[in-house]
Amino acid sequence: MDGKQIPSSDSSNRQDIQRRKARSLLLVLAVGFAVFLAAAGALNYILQPTTLRIAVGPTGSEDHAVVEAMAEAFADESRTVLLSTIPTAGAAESLGLLGNGKADLAVGRADLSMPSDAQTLAVLRKNYVVLWSFSGSGGKAARKKTAVKIAEVADLAGHKVGVIGRTAANASVLRVILSGSGVESDKLAVAQFGTDEIEKLAQDRTIDAFLAVGPLDSKITADAIAATARTRGAPKFLSIDASEAIALRHSRYEAEEIPPSVFNAKPAWPEE
Repeated sequence: MDGKQIPSSDSSNRQDIQRRKARSLLLVLAVGFAVFLAAAGALNYILQPTTLRIAVGPTGSEDHAVVEAMAEAFADESRTVLLSTIPTAGAAESLGLLGNGKADLAVGRADLSMPSDAQTLAVLRKNYVVLWSFSGSGGKAARKKTAVKIAEVADLAGHKVGVIGRTAANASVLRVILSGSGVESDKLAVAQFGTDEIEKLAQDRTIDAFLAVGPLDSKITADAIAATARTRGAPKFLSIDASEAIALRHSRYEAEEIPPSVFNAKPAWPEE
């Protein structure tokens, strides 16, 4: 013998078994790691926040500001839902985007045409209809008209009403009020002004009464009342006596009272 050791067959078998075990362990580890990565990826996908597109407008409006604040709050606090704002020209366009699938949510008005499959998720605010004429008391220009020409809704016949907001919904709600009060809408003229045309509205001497639609804390409504008071005299608010009957016939509307002094404290607008 030359002193070299010849491994026995048992030793060789043991080494083969150990190598196979090592390969099996590596394979198990590799498969386990792959399964872990797949599970982690699936979990990460499942836990990704859902982004909902919400149409709202016009830009700079109270509705737009509220939704922007909501979007920021969701971004800071929610891990499951995010809001992506789609600016629009107004409620009608917002509902149109919802109807054609370009938005997941929309801020609209109940008295506008809603998509057939739309559902109300939340009421952001209530809009109040404010109708007023003028008393004739006030500045020099206002004193030219000393008598109250319009004391109630029925007196609107034969006159011209200035409607704030160019949306068709505002003109529509005026027609509903007129009809419920026994006044034919074709017996008076209606002129619509943009929310940025308050001064133009107040200076228009052909207008005898005014209509605004918005929340009770609406700056637009308050500014319009103040502007017409400067040019035409103290406002004379018109009570919609048929409001409860209108609400019964039109489920989209409700009959509610506007609190005294909500638009001005001294003098109180309205007084009651």
